[in-house]
Amino acid sequence: MSSLSLKTDRTLNGFQTPMFNASVTKRLLALCVLVFLAAWTNGVSNAANLLFNGNLDQISVSDQVNATPNGWITEANKTLFGVFLDGADSETFCNVVDTNGYGLFFKPFQGDVSTEDLLTVNFYQDNPATPGTKYTLSGYAAGEANFCAFFPTNNPAPKALFVIDFLDNNGAILSSYSFDLVTNGMPNGGPNSMSSFLFTTPQVIAPANTVTVRAGASLLNAYSTSGAQSFFVDGFDLESVAAPGAPVITSQPAQVTLEIGATATFTVGVSNSTGVTYQWQHAGTNLIDGAEFSGSTNATLTVTGVSTNDVGHYRVLVSNTVGSVFSSDATLTIQNINIYPVISLTGKIGDTYRIDYATALAPTNWFPLSTNKVSTAPQLIIDTSFPQDKARFYRSVFLF
Repeated sequence: MSSLSLKTDRTLNGFQTPMFNASVTKRLLALCVLVFLAAWTNGVSNAANLLFNGNLDQISVSDQVNATPNGWITEANKTLFGVFLDGADSETFCNVVDTNGYGLFFKPFQGDVSTEDLLTVNFYQDNPATPGTKYTLSGYAAGEANFCAFFPTNNPAPKALFVIDFLDNNGAILSSYSFDLVTNGMPNGGPNSMSSFLFTTPQVIAPANTVTVRAGASLLNAYSTSGAQSFFVDGFDLESVAAPGAPVITSQPAQVTLEIGATATFTVGVSNSTGVTYQWQHAGTNLIDGAEFSGSTNATLTVTGVSTNDVGHYRVLVSNTVGSVFSSDATLTIQNINIYPVISLTGKIGDTYRIDYATALAPTNWFPLSTNKVSTAPQLIIDTSFPQDKARFYRSVFLF
């Protein structure tokens, strides 16, 4: 008895391609893999967006029971219930920024006004900041006709806010600014009420002792209504104007598209470079020199022998004694990827099997691929003749 399985085991932009497994004697398996690697947009502006995954399109299951955007924190609580793990999730119907993307859907219906077990959700991301830097937060938001924040008769009143907080080295909030979306014109129930509207907060200044800027959206004291009660956000963009004397970026890193194994470089230009330090990031995480990376604290970052693990967004934090500023994101994209089927053959050590393939699910003809003496179990056989996106079917045949 032998077993045959097909596997692809690559992770692209945080998503794993499918893995297929099946036990067989004369059992057929198919592999059809088509990989797309594309650059993302990042927010609503062509300027440098401080937020990682500002368009909310990279998602995974983390601090809520449903998928939510990577790089963001979602904290939900109910007045009586306490910590709540189903206050928000990523939804395609919330997307307004780019094709096939996601937005964040807050769940006001999880609150109960009759028992005053109200829902509050804070959705935010933290980034380094320096005193004197000016910030504005932009983003899209929308509410359906019966969204509870349109009817603030309950006490405490439900609210939908964009929020910017400044934190010190201990994580204590030094100052907080909220932008009420309803009082600033988010439509209620009229024509196109579920179209997303772009809102931009007034500019605010980081106070003394600021080390972190926190930006995002909050749903406060929410409760269920009789349907048509959705509230969602998408496409956040946090822009900064550094304090006088802080670094000024004159040349942003450029996007790079190349083949696996090639070398990528990202460079930033700064007008007042004396005394400036650099820290490059990949997907919002600080890089250190070693393996494929060099120049992680210089003006030019080099990625040698790129692989699918290196795909994604790169940016650099440029700092001096006065302040700091992030560059815009630059994407590294890989082209001409070949992914081959891998057959996993399990049998008695020393036995010999022939691997055949066919091009139809109910084949009339089988074609020999290879003859293999089992030396380890499982033994992996790569079909290097087939780096394509069409189906191919396999069987193992015991010979002796």
